[in-house]
Amino acid sequence: MASPFFPSQQDIERYRRVRALSVQLSQRILDTVPGQALSDVGDAMGIRHNGVVIFDSDEVSSVMADCCLYDWFENGKNRVQLYVETHPARPGTDESDLLNAYTQAKYRVLRIQSAVPDAGVYCTDGLTHEEFFLMDLGLSRSTDTIKALATRTIPLGGCWMTGGAALPITSGKALKHALSGADSGKHELLAGPGGFALLIVRALLADGVADHVAYASVGTQLRKPRIEPRFQGSKRRRRLT
Repeated sequence: MASPFFPSQQDIERYRRVRALSVQLSQRILDTVPGQALSDVGDAMGIRHNGVVIFDSDEVSSVMADCCLYDWFENGKNRVQLYVETHPARPGTDESDLLNAYTQAKYRVLRIQSAVPDAGVYCTDGLTHEEFFLMDLGLSRSTDTIKALATRTIPLGGCWMTGGAALPITSGKALKHALSGADSGKHELLAGPGGFALLIVRALLADGVADHVAYASVGTQLRKPRIEPRFQGSKRRRRLT
């Protein structure tokens, strides 16, 4: 796949710096998420049962955090937009650039075309057919097992980076079901501005994709010790082996 962008060592070093900052910044925004958002998003994702959120894996916890930041809206704005308004960063700093990038984030269904080892992958957006380079060090090493994924993407200069909560797509049937909007009437959030991402996540989790997360990207996991206590009424599902 042709692309005008090829990552330099300087691009990779900047990505590492921005990725580390994004982990800290996402945690600070997550600390502003109200309990109602956790319940609503858990319901919309299909992982809240009898008032308890069930996490099958660490990845599901991170996906839920991502959805709480971007897909739960209050008075027409998500938590990222509200944070940007109430916590303006000093202009010209990495934090200011990253917050601005967060407001332009897009949830996408991606087809992986080729990899640049230890840098990222060339992708095609499955819906818009846009072609671009996705900076993700872990994913660049996992293209033998992951050919398509759903993830939040954040602009980073001439390329994009993942939001840190990607799910592999292992079933075209599950994806088709999600894109049809078949579940959109079952929960208010699924019919709202964050409904696209939540429908995709709901369908993929129901299809069991959390069992197939096969890569660990540098710095993409939000810090669990601080996040998980905020998910009141949540627990991990014990696996039988």
